[in-house]
Amino acid sequence: MKRKKLLVFWAVFVVGLIFAVALTLRKLSVVFAPDVYGLEPSMFRAPQKGEAAITTFVSTLSTPMSVPNIIVILADDLGYGDLSIQGSPAVRTPCVDALASEGVRFTSFYASAAVCSPSRAGLLTGRYPLRCGIITPLQAANDNLMRKATRQAGVLMAQMGVVDMAGGSNMVMGLPECEITIPEALKVAGYRSAAIGKWHLGDFTVLPEYHPFNHGFDHFVGFNMSNDDWPVAFWRGKQEVVKDIGIDQEKYTRLFTEEAVTFIEQSNERAHAREPFFLYLAHKDPHQPFFPSKEFAGKSDGGPYGDAVSEFDWSVGEVVACVKRLGIEDNTLVIVTSDNGPWFEGSGGGLRGRKGQSYEGGFRVPCVAWWPGHIPAGRVVDEPAMQTDFFPTFMKLASLSLPNDRVIDGADLGPLLTGQGAVPERALFFAHDYDIEAVRAGPWKYFRANSHYVWPVPLDKKDNVAGQLAGGNDYQPPGTDVTVPALGAWPSLYNVDRDPGEAYNVAKQHPDVVGAMDQRIERWRTDYYANPRGWQ
Repeated sequence: MKRKKLLVFWAVFVVGLIFAVALTLRKLSVVFAPDVYGLEPSMFRAPQKGEAAITTFVSTLSTPMSVPNIIVILADDLGYGDLSIQGSPAVRTPCVDALASEGVRFTSFYASAAVCSPSRAGLLTGRYPLRCGIITPLQAANDNLMRKATRQAGVLMAQMGVVDMAGGSNMVMGLPECEITIPEALKVAGYRSAAIGKWHLGDFTVLPEYHPFNHGFDHFVGFNMSNDDWPVAFWRGKQEVVKDIGIDQEKYTRLFTEEAVTFIEQSNERAHAREPFFLYLAHKDPHQPFFPSKEFAGKSDGGPYGDAVSEFDWSVGEVVACVKRLGIEDNTLVIVTSDNGPWFEGSGGGLRGRKGQSYEGGFRVPCVAWWPGHIPAGRVVDEPAMQTDFFPTFMKLASLSLPNDRVIDGADLGPLLTGQGAVPERALFFAHDYDIEAVRAGPWKYFRANSHYVWPVPLDKKDNVAGQLAGGNDYQPPGTDVTVPALGAWPSLYNVDRDPGEAYNVAKQHPDVVGAMDQRIERWRTDYYANPRGWQ
């Protein structure tokens, strides 16, 4: 009896301690609150738009004889240098390489964000993910008290410069219903759409409103979250097949590939009804943990990560082979890209930075497009482009208008794909949490402020205590207004055409460029914070 009472006492004590720690962290998080620049979750709700018919916002511009099928194959954490065609000595990617030789390869192509959920939101909506209220990977909706307390601790530590998440959490639990996605808009042109693989735009196992079916997709097979966000559920349509895949992951790359091939074959059988298709194949590879199938394990010189890249490459080959076997290659656009740069493993191809950073290594990703008869073989495009450009490009191909009620940040890439023109000069913006850290225009990449991620203070941006203390060591000679930084300097300016590794800050040599680029950031920030959703 005494033993039982003692166990009950300690159980109650531990629960109380956890609660007290969580409460303390919550109070501290108010003192060290994340910098959200005045944004509030209520700003990202617009139920009247979500309930309106898509034809209220998107209309048909003409009735073309045919519109192309569209396939987007998205890798997870594939680095710019992980393709053999882009210099990888450790991993061979013959299928993607062949696609590039028969199509076009972009050398300055950017993800919508440097981490997964925001990147996917930008790709599917054509809008910077800030407009969706998504700035960091979305979390499981049913987190327990300990995980919630851990996140609160993370927010606190971020303000102290220990963890790189100064913005804290997202404004939403998933992609807002009022956002218009590629498949939703393409429905106006009669497209049938499928999402296969990783979703990570809202945990629909708990919050069904974020299921892909509620964002325009007609078919879904895949995971609710990332493959390391345990428990990770495997779903087929609206049915949960596996509650938690755990580490039994070797079969899923092949499974997703086979599902993609089946969807293409079934869609081709319906082609007589003039029903084109859109396929969004979002693989788990090569996101850690790496569980390549037996056919690929140990076969590359890049370890388990390289094996996962090899299996991803195989999957691309299988999808393209299916398109060719069905004889629909002259009416099918295939794009291969990645959601962001490499994380712990993988190659940035000599670029500075990695996943989660505004440097090139975090945002610049591989991109290959293939459409025989429309895209000249072997083209290489150096002009900057971004995944937000997919939405307006696909709308143009389907002869659809852009939504009439909101800003679309992307541009039509048609002229760059075909080689028949260029995209008008523009700026591309790079957000880190809720802050616009950098902008690219022409050859120039400008940073107003960012963390340098180097010794001895990796997080030296002044949005945290460590960065502020480091800045306090700047030297100012007596009697002057000159300040000599103790560590990294801002602003920074790089000519990324000549210096893609962002190794040489030339801000002092080009003050006119610095001024113009800073004005671009300030204008975008002012417009955004005045109208976060970009409603028109």
